[in-house]
Amino acid sequence: MRPRDILIFFLFCTIGVWTTSCTLLKGNRSKTIVTIDGMPVSTDEFLYIYNKNNLNDSSVLRKEFIDYLDLFINFKLKVREAETLGLDKDSAFIEELEGYRKLLANPYLTETRLLDSLARVTYSRLREEINASHILIRASLEAPQSDTLAAFEKIADLRKEIISGQDFGQMAMEYSEDPSAMENKGNLGYFTAMQMVYPFEETAYGLSIDSISQPVRTSFGYHLIKVHDRRPSQGRIQVSHVLVRALESLSTSDSTLAANRAWEIYQRARNKEDWDLLCRQFSEDVGTKTKGGTLPFFTTGDISNIPSFEKAAFELEKIGDISKPVMTSYGWHIIRLDSRQTLESFDKLETKILSNLSANSRAYQNQQELVKQLKEENNFRENQDVINEALNYANDSLSSGSWHPYDQWGNQQKVLFSIDKTDYKVEYFYQYVQQNQPFKNDSGPIEMMRKAYMSFSKDCLIDYEDAHLADKYYDYKMLLKEYRDGILLFQLMETKVWNQAVKDTSGLRLYFEENQDHYQWESRAVATIFNVADQDALDEIGQFLEQGFFDYGKFDFYGASGSFNKAQVNILDKVSQLLLQGEDRYLSLKYYSDDKNNQQIYNDILDHLGRFNIGVERIKIIPLDKRVQEFLLFVASNSIKDLTENMNEKNPLTIQVEYGRYQLNDNPLVDQVEWKKGNSTLEVDNRLVLVVIEEILPGGDQNLEEIKGQVISDYQTRLESDWVAELRDKYQVEIHENQVDTVYDQINN
Repeated sequence: MRPRDILIFFLFCTIGVWTTSCTLLKGNRSKTIVTIDGMPVSTDEFLYIYNKNNLNDSSVLRKEFIDYLDLFINFKLKVREAETLGLDKDSAFIEELEGYRKLLANPYLTETRLLDSLARVTYSRLREEINASHILIRASLEAPQSDTLAAFEKIADLRKEIISGQDFGQMAMEYSEDPSAMENKGNLGYFTAMQMVYPFEETAYGLSIDSISQPVRTSFGYHLIKVHDRRPSQGRIQVSHVLVRALESLSTSDSTLAANRAWEIYQRARNKEDWDLLCRQFSEDVGTKTKGGTLPFFTTGDISNIPSFEKAAFELEKIGDISKPVMTSYGWHIIRLDSRQTLESFDKLETKILSNLSANSRAYQNQQELVKQLKEENNFRENQDVINEALNYANDSLSSGSWHPYDQWGNQQKVLFSIDKTDYKVEYFYQYVQQNQPFKNDSGPIEMMRKAYMSFSKDCLIDYEDAHLADKYYDYKMLLKEYRDGILLFQLMETKVWNQAVKDTSGLRLYFEENQDHYQWESRAVATIFNVADQDALDEIGQFLEQGFFDYGKFDFYGASGSFNKAQVNILDKVSQLLLQGEDRYLSLKYYSDDKNNQQIYNDILDHLGRFNIGVERIKIIPLDKRVQEFLLFVASNSIKDLTENMNEKNPLTIQVEYGRYQLNDNPLVDQVEWKKGNSTLEVDNRLVLVVIEEILPGGDQNLEEIKGQVISDYQTRLESDWVAELRDKYQVEIHENQVDTVYDQINN
């Protein structure tokens, strides 16, 4: 994970936790633990960072503590260098920090009492899952009024037709602007709370089975919703799976082979073969195959991007039940139900629910409560006479977007309202109106202007609170500073270390050459591993390795000159198709070449193959040294891939092949055999394994291109170390030992 990714990941983790935890700013003045370039760094800041990163409550050794302080000083030195270079004044930095600041501020701009109430409603909905269909007519929230009205009228007409007897699913296919409706007739499957936009969820949970909603407005447009079923929460389940990869890019033959493999594995699982063994032998999910195929717990809707998997998993009834092969975008899955748990308690889900509520359209209701609270906290005072006078200058041009105050009211310096010691004048409100018109004309000009005023005063209150968060909340102030320093550090590290290591190719090579002793290969085995089902398959592999090829069958064409009969033409067509399916395949002809009849057969075969653009370079002749009345042909291949496909045609689990260069401990099968050129046979998990070592590569120097990623990482570490040393020389660092002792004692007590 890149440093910027770490920063963003941490940000969202923090947001989720802080939705319900806002610590008011401490009143005490913090002492200084270190001074860098004359600038004090507070003990509070050090402890804040230390406590966040040190999750172990046990006592810490003095050396460990000093080492951490040293790392902290290095961090602050880099930040000081960024400030010296003026990176904190860069417009891109300011814009990026503002983006993070808004995300950090969001939890503080929330009224927690209403959130608690909404959380309990949401939890009650989580107890139930709904299966529903919808029809969507798109209309963005920014769409012109005429487009919005047209969309509403269209969806209202569709509702009339459905109420009159038209089939909902058919109407969805014909008219819905949700692209998936052509395939699913508008059916969304089962969902629960927090998986749909709020107005959609609110309406769906209010409908009875088979009832159809009135038009529902969301950010996507207008919806009609029909509920088909309601069921208790399915809780969460844990399953394990065997994956047989089958991507869309596979050829038809490879896709068929993958499907056959999946069904064979399914039959073995149904026959009670050891599940863990099947996973180890055949699953292509490298992350789970050695762990019994086990996946994390999930609930309805958690993996909605692979609906066929979710549906099959939740349809399993008893622990140990196994699904038939299920196709997804990843391939074929055989799924086993391992555990089923009921819905978790409200206490366990509360943090997740609150985080979700703060991030979606339910926040509007919460915002109204917030405004009420902020008015009380920030001494909000209105001048009602001025407000009424300002509203009276409204007219119909507000709905067309052409309203202008002109000189209609000369004294725009009058104060509409005050927030603490800040006055907000009429002219500011009028500027807001001009910038945000047109307004929807629901109840006449005065009401349009009144709504604009309510929106303006709300925005002003929230903006005021937002601007003063660092004065009120200690956690917010410290985290914002941490992000400021983190972004500065990232920008400078990117320039001085990360990009430098990549771009400085000559420096990288010099570093590699100077440290060649650290980049050494151990002995490596160049090996092919054949994992087969039985001795017959092992014998077939042995024959292939001895001969260097295998064949798809022999045919005798002797006496066929002049013209081929239908059976012979069919054979040649089959031979041609086999040749076309693999570049490593060739046609072998075995005959007595001095026989004119045989030569004619050869020429006729060439002509036939030419129709398929198969040239003479794909033909090998095996001459017979005496007259024999036979003309044999067979398709052969020296490709292990072709051999594998051929052997797996009847039983897709007959053989698996792996090839690579292995150091000790890279592969447990290679580790079990004697490291010398040759073949070794093992019996592993009721299968036979042939390990063919082609060569033992001696230990020695690694090549830069082989391990470039590792070398770049090491070079970056060197560059950073050298850079920190320069910064230590450039900036004076004063450590306040008394305060260090105090902090160390505080941590350990």
